[in-house]
Amino acid sequence: MRWNRGRSLAVGGLFAGAIAALLAVLTALAAPASGVRGAQATLTSRTTSFGPARVTVQVLPAGTVCYRVTEHTGTSTSAVGGVAGNDVRAVIVKLTRRGTVWATLRDGVFYADVPMAYRVRAVVKVLRDGSRRTFPVTPSR
Repeated sequence: MRWNRGRSLAVGGLFAGAIAALLAVLTALAAPASGVRGAQATLTSRTTSFGPARVTVQVLPAGTVCYRVTEHTGTSTSAVGGVAGNDVRAVIVKLTRRGTVWATLRDGVFYADVPMAYRVRAVVKVLRDGSRRTFPVTPSR
């Protein structure tokens, strides 16, 4: 097979383009990410374990608190959890069919297993002064 000048230029151009692309990627990976807000979005993050389940709480720079309840098998569909706060003495989970579950409190976070035959109707936080705050729960669709 004879190489002519056109093939040599095409292969040379392809090689030069590959080298330029590799150099661009390596330069971008080595650059500092000071302008990226996503990397700096979380101020604090902590995880509290409740047996096989965990509640992860993240506080964002604007003061927004996010939480996630997970089990060892993935995101839980038979549990409820969240942020209780410092003034909360107890958390009661109201269920369908007149069911009630008392949540476990630990490090300002609560967690409760929900029996499979029930759904959560409301979360009631009992405050230190004896008053109660009720948060209705709407089913996800």
